Amino acid sequence: MRAYQIPIPAGSALAAFRDEAPHTNAEAVAVDLPEGATVDPQELARIAMTRPSDTPDALLPLVDAWIKVQRVILRPLGVSPNSMNRKKAQARPVVGNRLGPYRVIAVDEREVLLGDSDRFLHHRMSFMVTDSTAVMGVVLRTLNRGGDLYWSMVRKHQTRILEQTLLRSLHQIVDGSAYRRPQTH
Repeated sequence: MRAYQIPIPAGSALAAFRDEAPHTNAEAVAVDLPEGATVDPQELARIAMTRPSDTPDALLPLVDAWIKVQRVILRPLGVSPNSMNRKKAQARPVVGNRLGPYRVIAVDEREVLLGDSDRFLHHRMSFMVTDSTAVMGVVLRTLNRGGDLYWSMVRKHQTRILEQTLLRSLHQIVDGSAYRRPQTH
């Protein structure tokens, strides 16, 4: 399986959010599913948000600790808590609940829309599945210098993060294997 960039699919909840107001970034990546593979967008979102980063296993306790620190530091700023924990799989997405760091906004048979809005930015992430393609996309609106600072930190890696998260999740669903990032020499 290979990931490639595509426009955000027309008619999706993510496209509707993108079109509501100017945005800082809007992008999507897709993977053509192997013949005969069936992928549920709710399961795709659940798997992806259980372990969205490419952090080595040995460092996951540090990630858990950092998430706890974030809860204390960021909550007074209006940033919602992250529900990720290496020892706890995420539940299937339910509108209004949290999935990883995001609120579940919409769920249907084709798409799961996650996101948050705080005083720094409005962020939406979508997991979509058609008969033969899985798509992960994001739309980000920065609202002030704090949001711009966040975007400046992730901008360089955003597409790669999307590609790796989608591929890792699909490999786990389709063939039960852990995705290994291609080595660069």
